[in-house]
Amino acid sequence: QMGLGHEQGFGAPCLKCKDKCEGFELHFWRKICRNCKCGQEEHDILTSNEEDRKVGKLFEDTKYTTLIAKLKNDGIPMYKRNVMILTNPVPAKKNISINTVTYEWAPPVQNQTLARQYMQMLPKEKQPVAGSEGAQYRKKQLAKQLPAHDQDPSKCHELSPNEVKQMEQFVKKYKTEALGVGDVKLPGEVEMRATEKSNVKNGDRGASAAVGAMEDKSPDQKASQY
Repeated sequence: QMGLGHEQGFGAPCLKCKDKCEGFELHFWRKICRNCKCGQEEHDILTSNEEDRKVGKLFEDTKYTTLIAKLKNDGIPMYKRNVMILTNPVPAKKNISINTVTYEWAPPVQNQTLARQYMQMLPKEKQPVAGSEGAQYRKKQLAKQLPAHDQDPSKCHELSPNEVKQMEQFVKKYKTEALGVGDVKLPGEVEMRATEKSNVKNGDRGASAAVGAMEDKSPDQKASQY
């Protein structure tokens, strides 16, 4: 079932205004609520499934299809979000209790120790721990950076057939030319790569300079080089 992007989250409470807002109602061309003027991301709209559908749609028909799975019942691509659960034993007087921390998202890397290090290096208020301020921050960022109507013509309002075609071409173009997935590396590995790239570039410049110097010489001087 398709619906306009403006219908999504209709009536959702505002996390900022609380009871002062009558409920979310998206402005037709501005990403704000018509009732309280707060941004869409300030309202409690996105569920985890809706988030995963949006990101899954983004990765569909790209080289990142390993990050999505299509549901058997409707074929809609879903992002295989990496949820990381950490368990830490906490010493107590009588028994050892287990403290569990669930990150609603973590980098999709094979080295989970590295992923954990990455998450713990984020500021506390931005760590997407389930039920925390950081988890809400991630939802806000996703709503702001990836609105549904930026990639799905069916979520837009009264597009002509020609506009739908143009939008589909635009989406295909940015998926091919601009879409990317970040990687996680230790600082030492990043510095090593940067050094290697610098050495290669310097080597290229040195070779070019040597060639240029040879070409500037007179025939007699060139002969003396061999």
